[in-house]
Amino acid sequence: MNRRLLILLILLTAFALRVIGISGASPPGVEHDEVANWLIDRSILDEGNLSIYYTRAYGHEGLFHVIQAASVALLGDNLLALRLPAAFAGLLGVAITYTLTKLLFAPERKKSGEYMALAAAGLLAVLFWPVFYGRLGLRAIWLPVFSGLSAIFWQQAWSGKRFVAPSPPHLVALSFVLAGIMAGLGVNTYMAGRALPIFYALFILYLALFHWGKFRQKWQGILFFALAFGAVSAPLFVYLQTNPGAEFRVAEVAAPLEALKAGDVQPILANGVKIVGVFGFAGDPLWRQNVAGQPVFGPLLAILFYAGVFYALWRWREARFAFLLLWLGTAVIPSLVTIDAPSSIRMINALVVITIFPALFIHISPKLSTVFPNLSTKTAKLVLTILFSMFFLFYLGRTARDIFVTWPNGGEVPFVWQTAFRDTAVFLDKNEGVTAVSLAGWSPDTMDAPSMALLLRRDDVALSHFNPQEGSLILPAGQPVTIFRPTDLPLDPYWEEKLAQWGATTTTTGLATQYAIRHTPPIQPQFSQNTFFGSEIRFLGYDLVDDSLVTYWQIERVPANGRRLFVHFLDAEGNVLVEDYHFDTEDPQGLWFPHWQAGDTILQRHSLPTGTESIRLGWFDPATCTPGPCQNLTTETGEPYLVISHR
Repeated sequence: MNRRLLILLILLTAFALRVIGISGASPPGVEHDEVANWLIDRSILDEGNLSIYYTRAYGHEGLFHVIQAASVALLGDNLLALRLPAAFAGLLGVAITYTLTKLLFAPERKKSGEYMALAAAGLLAVLFWPVFYGRLGLRAIWLPVFSGLSAIFWQQAWSGKRFVAPSPPHLVALSFVLAGIMAGLGVNTYMAGRALPIFYALFILYLALFHWGKFRQKWQGILFFALAFGAVSAPLFVYLQTNPGAEFRVAEVAAPLEALKAGDVQPILANGVKIVGVFGFAGDPLWRQNVAGQPVFGPLLAILFYAGVFYALWRWREARFAFLLLWLGTAVIPSLVTIDAPSSIRMINALVVITIFPALFIHISPKLSTVFPNLSTKTAKLVLTILFSMFFLFYLGRTARDIFVTWPNGGEVPFVWQTAFRDTAVFLDKNEGVTAVSLAGWSPDTMDAPSMALLLRRDDVALSHFNPQEGSLILPAGQPVTIFRPTDLPLDPYWEEKLAQWGATTTTTGLATQYAIRHTPPIQPQFSQNTFFGSEIRFLGYDLVDDSLVTYWQIERVPANGRRLFVHFLDAEGNVLVEDYHFDTEDPQGLWFPHWQAGDTILQRHSLPTGTESIRLGWFDPATCTPGPCQNLTTETGEPYLVISHR
């Protein structure tokens, strides 16, 4: 078959694996990191909030968000818009590996180099690792794109070739500059890109030591490369140096590095063993990043990979093999010095070269006829074509199974990707008569509302969010009264019993449980009240039931900031026995989102301590508590709280 048709087939296969079902089948919902990315994208589009670095959501380099925000601007606020840039990056990654392999090996043996490039690209198109990250709305997959383009321009400049044609002298210097720019963009894409300066420093040192003659010819171009790399990278490094608290996530994962600084090499050595084994023995252990424990390659391809690495080590004095070895070695450093090794996302820059190593078998094959005289070049070519075609088809099938069947149902994946919310959204999209819903979740004041905004295709559903683990329940305005919760997130037993008394019908939709009440249940507190807090929340009254206090609240106006309920149980002398707090907390990451609707009835059960004589309650804005004092919502009479009797 024509080689152009083959690469087209490979790219079409890569595209299909990365795009089919991308909006909800797999991943089976949306994860918080993707939601946080969308919120940053919206801040760019709505507020013009362009930055070299965003401290929101544990810290993000800014470049990817410009790309993703453009996609959101074009396609809207949905999962396709968030994830399509990653699919495009994955497709570019396949083309980049193909081009880089040709640059490295086609000049020596044109035909075998082209077949090597096809084999390397074909494997990268269908392996689980690159396909997986090509389906997520995350920035990591863009690192191999920019770094891979840097590698192409570097090799073009160093070899004086443009693919397989000579480059004019003036384009050689330009290629070095472009290599530096692309490497700098890689640094500005994802944290693991900070290993790129290590790679280029080591590789340039290697060239100076072992290829001095050519190094002297190219030194001006290398200087241009370094200046371009530094110019593009410097703003990020300056920002991080002048804002040392911007990357507190790094401190959370860098335990092996800290141990090394303290003189303990054991964690680094343990990580090193795991990373060596990731390609053929035991892969990334986290379900959120892999089919947990599955290595990158199956047994036969793993043998070819390790053999390719050893062959490159044997030929290390050739610059191209040193390039591959140093690239692979530095790409794994971010996983080597952090927890949860081997981490596929932290060593994602290895994707540029990992499939070149098993494809080296094609490069070696012409020499096999000297070892096996009866093996003709034509026979060897046929055998290799069949072998790598079988690899392509096998990994195509395995990856399709893993992406669409194994991984979406594995481990904590349904929890992390909020599959219950996806199932709720699917139900609401199909049932246009339901226009008001309350939804239980784990992050009602931050991530639940924007998650549903991305999952729902309708924009006419009034959604209210609460955490049932705290004894809360929200009855939304509208009939029928509709409440959803993830099936593995139970309501407080008190409210389960109440819903049954109110005649709620319970059904299961995927991983979500639905309660439907035909008519709004009557709210008749044992002790009626009518106190307004901050012109937003009305206190309707309370019940005293056995060892519980049940309070009833109504939302009159949607709060513009977080609201936290405080309940102080007091003894006869007015001393605080117990403090009880519910709903919104302080949000240092700036992820708070409005999550109640006007007309909502909020029901809250509190444990009633022995010895309670009176109860002091009210609301405050948690964002005002640092540095403090907390600012309470006042009543109509200007009081910062209300005191009610236990009796």
